[in-house]
Amino acid sequence: MMNGPSTEDRISCLPNAILCHILSFLPTKYAVATCVLSSTWKLVWTSLPNLCFDDRLCLEFQRNLDLSTVASTRFENFVNRVLLSASGNINKFSLRCCGLVDSSRLKLWVSFATMRNVCEIEISLNDDECIELPHCIYTCKTLEVLKLDMNFFIKTPPTIFFPSAKTLHVILNTIDNNFSDWLFSKCPALEDLSIKGYIYGTDSVTLNIPSLTLKRLRLELEAPEEDYITKYKVIIRAPNLEQLYIRDHGPGLYAVHELHSLTKAVVDYGIECILDYDSPEDVAQADVAQAVVDMLRDIKNIKSLSLSSGTMFALDRLDYANDHSFPTFPFLNRLEVEGVGACGWQSVAHIFSRMPRLESIVFEEVRM
Repeated sequence: MMNGPSTEDRISCLPNAILCHILSFLPTKYAVATCVLSSTWKLVWTSLPNLCFDDRLCLEFQRNLDLSTVASTRFENFVNRVLLSASGNINKFSLRCCGLVDSSRLKLWVSFATMRNVCEIEISLNDDECIELPHCIYTCKTLEVLKLDMNFFIKTPPTIFFPSAKTLHVILNTIDNNFSDWLFSKCPALEDLSIKGYIYGTDSVTLNIPSLTLKRLRLELEAPEEDYITKYKVIIRAPNLEQLYIRDHGPGLYAVHELHSLTKAVVDYGIECILDYDSPEDVAQADVAQAVVDMLRDIKNIKSLSLSSGTMFALDRLDYANDHSFPTFPFLNRLEVEGVGACGWQSVAHIFSRMPRLESIVFEEVRM
């Protein structure tokens, strides 16, 4: 039996590998701070596999929620010191900046991570500047997950992109015709793709997504409220795609081909504002509704389908009495419908009649 409380530091006696694993659950700022605990902890953090930097944790915000130039420099110097002191390979490099970041330093950080055989990179910048990422990120053979919330460009596209990347998530301020042509067709291992962004201008934009390996695709596209006349088309050709999520506030036209493996789809057209009968915009309601039907026809062999209130609103514009274009879903067994009140029950009944194997129906309230 113990006669009094033990003063033994049992945690510090653990092997360095375990100590490093414990620190991996902390933000990098706090993990580095453990170096002052004792001589045992002095260098443990230098072997961290995950390096996560967030300037909101490292710096004090001003009243206007912006970071001063001095504070931003301090943050950049902190990142430099950590990266230069780190030893071993890096599993994850994460950078989130609400303040401005020097683009040359950002390129150095990314280059350093790729030299350390990084597996996952996440970058989120609150900056409208379009930044050129280093060429090495696109050819890194160890990179499997890449998530970018920033504007980026490539001067000279390599012959192959992300040779090992299975997950690619991008959030962009602007999507144009040059965005996809050189990217998705050159990713040999891509399985999970997410694209979120705005499409501006009156020029026709085509987003082309061809992939033989893609299994999950999420698209969130939007045209500014003052620019609903923007025209864009999305072409998807992915024979191994299993899950498809579309959230469209344009609306755009979708051409879906060879989706032989697709089992689940979410179709979220947020187009109530331009389909309203009192809308001043000159939008052909029947044409938009037909575009929705055409897209549904291309995915008619799925087993699970979710339709948003905007999608139901669009489908209610069809003349079901004289129009037999709405597809039959021969294998669908689960349907989720949001905001049935947005359309008439006659339309709902007609839609249900085209689903002979339906087993489960979920009615959801409209999400605000």
